[in-house]
Amino acid sequence: MKPFLILGLAIAVTGCQSLPSSDEGRAKGVVFVKGQHCLTEYIEDLKRVHYGPCLTVTSVDSKPPDLRSDGFIELPVSTRTTLGVYCVYRSQNDTLKENGRIHTTVVLPDDQFTQAGNRWYLHAHTDVLHGKGCKPTLSRSSQGRM
Repeated sequence: MKPFLILGLAIAVTGCQSLPSSDEGRAKGVVFVKGQHCLTEYIEDLKRVHYGPCLTVTSVDSKPPDLRSDGFIELPVSTRTTLGVYCVYRSQNDTLKENGRIHTTVVLPDDQFTQAGNRWYLHAHTDVLHGKGCKPTLSRSSQGRM
């Protein structure tokens, strides 16, 4: 029984270490934005999983994003930043929809990030249940209602 407990603890610690630490972000004066985030939600009324869009940062201030090995991008706090973002919609079998790619720009004001060390995730809030449009927003949570 002990080997399974140790293995479980090792997996849990490894999983936590794959996220950037708040201390690292505070030391650098940056926040961490997930470079790609795919939305998925279980819809109780329909008794099935709904696959929402995948949002991918394609540029930061018109330059390719510097993606860390953990999948996050470092952005400085209190700095106006422009993100290029692709939203790609997925079919209910989790495959990408043809012609379902939308490119948009998100301008983050200089007061968007005021506390270094936080992790942020892109979400889409424009009729995502029907696969139309894309208006990316940021959330501190990797989960969110679609």
